Amino acid sequence: MHSIRYYGWYSNKARGMRRKRQQAAADAAATAFGAGLPTPPFLALPVSSEPPPRSRASQTWAMLIKRVYEVDPLACPTCGGRLKVLAFIEPPQAEVIEKILRHCGLWNPPPARGPPAADGSVHDPNEPRELTYVDSDTFEATLWADF
Repeated sequence: MHSIRYYGWYSNKARGMRRKRQQAAADAAATAFGAGLPTPPFLALPVSSEPPPRSRASQTWAMLIKRVYEVDPLACPTCGGRLKVLAFIEPPQAEVIEKILRHCGLWNPPPARGPPAADGSVHDPNEPRELTYVDSDTFEATLWADF
């Protein structure tokens, strides 16, 4: 996959810092020149009361899912109306996910795990548990003898 990475002047961080500096300069100019003095033209920035528009990536996730899977994720399966995203629940919130699934009747608890098998022991309890030195040739010979 081809990817383009922006850094330096074009990086998201640099653009955000420039935007913050411009907004701070505009706010400082508005307070300094607010007593009837005209704002210098180099500090005059268009300031709107509307919040900045959401990024294109956050607006188009539903469109991308629709393109790939050919299903509109924001269409109601029963009436066909538009759904609205209220919140995103991420996996670390296991209690919240379980509560929602229980409320919807979709919770299937995992089956209880049985006891471990008796023959799956790691060592023989009759042998002493001491560390002994074995050279590499003996170790490799005994390791591959069973195969």
